[in-house]
Amino acid sequence: MSLTELAFKLNAHTSAEDTRFDAVLSANGVLEVSCSNNEEFPINIVKTDTQLLAITPLFNLAEVQADKVDELNKELLFISPAIPLSSVGRQGDTYILFGAMALDTIFENIVHELEVQAENTLDVLQAVEPLLL
Repeated sequence: MSLTELAFKLNAHTSAEDTRFDAVLSANGVLEVSCSNNEEFPINIVKTDTQLLAITPLFNLAEVQADKVDELNKELLFISPAIPLSSVGRQGDTYILFGAMALDTIFENIVHELEVQAENTLDVLQAVEPLLL
C-alpha cells in the first residue's frame, strides 16, 4: 500500500477504540498522522524499501535540564522495554519514539500500532516530565 493510499484509508477510518485520524502526505514523502487520542504529537510515517517507519518527535535536548541528561537517558533505557510496539531513541538533538512495520502489514494492524504509539508518547513524556525544563 502506498502512503497516499494509507492516508486516504486513515482519513476515512474510525477505529474500534473510537480513534480518528488526520493524515497528510507532505511534498517530501512523509505521511504526518495525528490521532484523536493524542493530537499534540503527530506521528511521521516514512516508507523504505523494506518497512514502514513511524517516528514521533518528543522533545529536544535543549528542553532537558542540563544536569539531568544522564538521568534522562538511563530512565529511557529502563522504560523502553515496557513500551509496547515502540522504542525510544535520539536523532541529532531530538528524542523520538519510533516503531517499524513490515510493508505487508494489514491496515487494521497499522491502525493499532498508530494508536499504541500515540498512547506511548504520552506515557513516556509523563515518565520523564520531571527531567524536562
